[in-house]
Order: sequence, then C-alpha cells, then structure tokens
Amino acid sequence: MTNSFIERRWRITATVDTALCIGDSGSSETGADRATVKTSDGKLYIPASTLKGIWRHACEAIARGQEKDVCNSPRAESMCQTNHCIICQIFGSPDRESRIFINDLMMATDLVAESTEIRNGVTINRRRRVAEDQRLYFTETSLPNAGFVFSGDVTIGDEVTKDQIELLRAGLNYIHAMGTGKSRGLGWLKITQKDKAVETNSQEASPIAPDSADFTELTIKVTLKSPLITGGRKPTGQAVEAVQYIRGGLIRGAVAKAWLANSEDGEPDADFRQLFLNDGAGIFRNCYPGLSVLPATAVGCKDFSGFLKKGDEKKGEDEKHGIFDTLLEQLAAEKAGWLYQPGCPCCGGRVDAKTGFYEESDQVYQARSLSTRLLTRVAINRHRRVAEDELLYHLTAVDALSADNKKVTLQGSARIPSSLVGRVADTLQKQVQRIGGGSSRGLGRVCVKVSSKCENSEPLDKRIADFNNALEKLWDAYSHLPNVKMDAFEGTYFSIALQSGAILTAADGWQRSIVLTAPMFQEISGCDAEVTLVRSFASSDYVGGWNAAWGLPKETDLATRMGSVFVFHTPDIKSWKPYLKMLQDTCIGNRREEGFGQILICDPFHLRTRENVKCEIRKHKAENKEESK
Repeated sequence: MTNSFIERRWRITATVDTALCIGDSGSSETGADRATVKTSDGKLYIPASTLKGIWRHACEAIARGQEKDVCNSPRAESMCQTNHCIICQIFGSPDRESRIFINDLMMATDLVAESTEIRNGVTINRRRRVAEDQRLYFTETSLPNAGFVFSGDVTIGDEVTKDQIELLRAGLNYIHAMGTGKSRGLGWLKITQKDKAVETNSQEASPIAPDSADFTELTIKVTLKSPLITGGRKPTGQAVEAVQYIRGGLIRGAVAKAWLANSEDGEPDADFRQLFLNDGAGIFRNCYPGLSVLPATAVGCKDFSGFLKKGDEKKGEDEKHGIFDTLLEQLAAEKAGWLYQPGCPCCGGRVDAKTGFYEESDQVYQARSLSTRLLTRVAINRHRRVAEDELLYHLTAVDALSADNKKVTLQGSARIPSSLVGRVADTLQKQVQRIGGGSSRGLGRVCVKVSSKCENSEPLDKRIADFNNALEKLWDAYSHLPNVKMDAFEGTYFSIALQSGAILTAADGWQRSIVLTAPMFQEISGCDAEVTLVRSFASSDYVGGWNAAWGLPKETDLATRMGSVFVFHTPDIKSWKPYLKMLQDTCIGNRREEGFGQILICDPFHLRTRENVKCEIRKHKAENKEESK
C-alpha cells in the first residue's frame, strides 16, 4: 500500500474514572508531600508532556508486538541517530523534530466546590507488619469518582503517513491509566479521539504602508496561550533560566522555518535570502512585557521599592517610594569633584539599582514583569515503569497568565525590507503558532498580531535638547557651590542606553568588549566627527542560543547587558544626528538581526531626577490632603 501524506487535528478527551494524581514540582498550599499539577489559576489539567510520554510508550509496545525495529528510549544515547524507527519518526528524537504537537488537556468540567482531596498513607514494616516509623505521607488527588473530563487538541504534521496514524490511534486505545499510583487504583481513565477540522488563523494583517522604498518598521504583539520556554542561559544547576522577554531570534527563526517549509524543495528562495542572508537583512527585535527598559542608572528605595503610584497611601509592605535616575546628577557631581551618593527622595534611606521593564502614560509609571513557573519533568524507564535514573530535569517557563489572571501580551518590533512586509506579516499572523522549546509538549503556543509601528518616543532632536538643557541646569547649580571650579558647559552630550544585550567587538577587531569606546562608536557608525566617551555604566552577561538549521548550539558570546548606559560628548552634534538616527534603526554590534544591540539615544527616563520625584511626592501628598477634606 502506498502511504500518502495528510494533515490532521484531533480532539483528545480523557474521562477519569478514579482519583488522579500527576505529581507537581511546586510547593503545595495544602501541605501534601505530593501535590497534583494545577494551572496558575488553580485548575487541574493533564500536562502534554505526560500524555506524550505515555502515548509514545504505548506505541512502542504495539510496534514491538508487530516485530518492528524500535529504538530503546528514553536515553538519548540508545535512541535513533540515523535511519529513524517509526516511533522516532512520529515523536521525535535528539536529532529529529517531533511530527505531532500536543496541547495540555484542560479540565472541561464546571466545578462549584473543591476539586482535590488529601489522602494519607503509611509504609508498612515488612518484618513487624506494622506502620513504619516516620513513614506517614499525604498525597493530593482529584476527587474520586467525580467524572472529571479533560480535553485538548493534537496537531499531526503533514509528513505523518496513514500507517503511522493508525499506530497513533492504537496507542491511544492502549492507554488505560495515567499519573502516579496506577497500581493502587489512581489515574484510571478512558481516552477518546475525534477528528477535528484543521483551524486556520483567520486574522488578516491590517494594511501596512511602507515607511520608505527600502525598509518598513512593524509592531509585533505576541499573546501567550500556554507557558513559554524563553531559552535563557543555563546556570550550573539543572534548571534552565528564563528571561523576561521573547528574544528576537525566536521570532526570526519561526518565520524562517515557515518559509522553508512552504518552499517546494526546502531550499531558500530569493525572498528568503533577502530577508535572512543578504546584506541589509531584516532585523527582528525583542518582545518585552513593557514598552521601555530601565537604564542602569535607575535606582529606588532599598526598603520600599517600586514606582510611586498616584493617590497611593499604602503603608507597610505595599508602600512604594518611587524610582528615579541618577545619570545627570552624577555627571554634574563628578565634574564638580563631589562624591555623589543619593538617598531615597521620600524617606532619605538607602537606594539600590533597579532593572526591568516599565510603561509610562501621562507621567504615571508602572513596572511590567512576567510570572514564571517551575516545571519538573522525568523520563520513565520502559521496563520498570518508574522514573529513569539521572533523567530528572527542570524547566523555568513564563506563565501565560499574569498575577491578576489576565492574558500576557509582549510587544516588539521588526525592520523589514518593504517589498516583503506583506509576506512577513501574513506568516507571523497565520503560520507562527508555536515558539520556544517544548512546542510538541504543549509549551510555547502563541497568537501573533502585526501592525504598522507607531512612534511612541519623542523626536531625536527634542530628546537631545531636553537632555542637555537638564544637564546644563544641574551643571550651573553645582558650579555655584562653595569651593567648586567647573569649566563652562560647552558642546553637546548624549547618552546611549542599550534596550537589549549588545555583542561588541573591541578596536583590535577580534576581542569582545563590554564598553562602547569612542573609536568603536566611530567605526560602527561610520562617522569620523569628534566624539569622546565621558562615562559608562555597563556590566557583562553571556549569551548563546540554538541554531535550528544546523542542529547545533550557537557560540557563547560575551555581551554588554541590557540597560547599560554610555555618555558621549561632541562639539559637532549636527554631523552626528543622522548617524545616531541610523543606529537607532539598525542597532549596533553583532547578531543585530536577532535583536541584539537595540539602542535609545537620550532616554527620557534620565530626566526623572531625584528632585523631580521629590516634587512629585509633594504634589501627591497635597492632592491626597485636598481630597480628604
């Protein structure tokens, strides 16, 4: 029989006949020794990784019964490397992507009361046949015999053959129990499968007018539909560090993968080369939970950290004393020869550096961050049906819901060749449905929307003028202090704040540098006008990544950390302005097309000085006092 390729979507429904317990890595509010997994809003669910693991095991057993060659999972060294078996062709292997994508099975039953209970148990002493000392334990399970129903979708790629689909159907019928305690009556269930029409994303890109004949700026909004593995650098332990944003490289890779999949022979076409390979390729910037990045010069009260809220009179743990910027005052103080050591504008206490993302509207500032969840996964030994030794691992994922149970949306941008804007927008909105790691196990499901970019920041000329006006006022104030001799304020100062990590190459051409020196800046910009580095506030980080096309990790690079600030002085700002505008659009350093090297000239947050925050505090107190009368 000749196998033909088809694409399918199934609706999987699991009806639990007994109590169910799928172990959770997080701490339980119930105090049970073993908790069962719940979503961030407290609902029970069956993780896609659990279903995929037991489904694969069932298919392996059936395939072996049909005398087919099947590799020995779950250890990578004993799985297929070449000439993949039928199981690895479907579920994937260390060097082959999975052809099925499973979503978490969410509880479809409406509840009016608690959905779990606590069961106690005790280990029996085999010799004395009595309870073993210190072996009492508690397990959290779903309510028994409650008829809970869990359902979710499975997408089957178009490369899965009819024979493989029949094996998948048989594997589902083979599954009769799931989770822990199956031999003790827990987790018994019935699974049914129904064909479902393949859904297409019907959203259309709004008309996007080209900014110029060459490049167009786009706004990209990504709404999370499931937890997301953002792919942070791995520390020394087993846990993978999650970053608080979506890297531009993930968006770029998703578009490249979709274009290659749509090509007739899987080879790059002319559009692909123009967007990804040629000089002047498209730039995909990072997507952040807030519109702005706090600069390295931002500080706040050490004891009462956070942005000041209008009309907020809370005391105690929820009290906020505001966040302000120290750059301008520090520049003036250092020129005057003074030691600059700021205090909290509200209480006069100690301050420390603040990092992260924020949004500003009508002089009201709000911090933005993402909630994370620790996911623990373990491979199951196929013979003993218990956890495999040394194959326990942890994943830190960005939660799809915020602290107030709202959907999480991140926003970024892209600089795309104008001739490809329509195709890129169509791909992002209709074909990019998963990004990040664990996509075949229900992680990384997203909804992407694209629109023309709206310029939220003030024009470059105004930002530079405001920056210098504020600095000159402080300069003049410090020059009138006793025993202070300062040169006259001349020329123009401007700051460069990194809105993402930057991979900078030193002047020697091969070593990495975390400081953007004046010769480096002139070489990057192509401008030979005079410029001097006055001050730098920079720290280092390490960045890596994974090249899906090569199937290899990217080289680990030394990078300058997001938020770092460099201050330059020039007597000829007129010559520099067009180059500064160009660098804001095209970024600086290496791997710019992946979102590295985003900069902002003269960040308006630098104008939020300690004195301005003190005035804001006095204003709020006066308004609150007036309202209380």
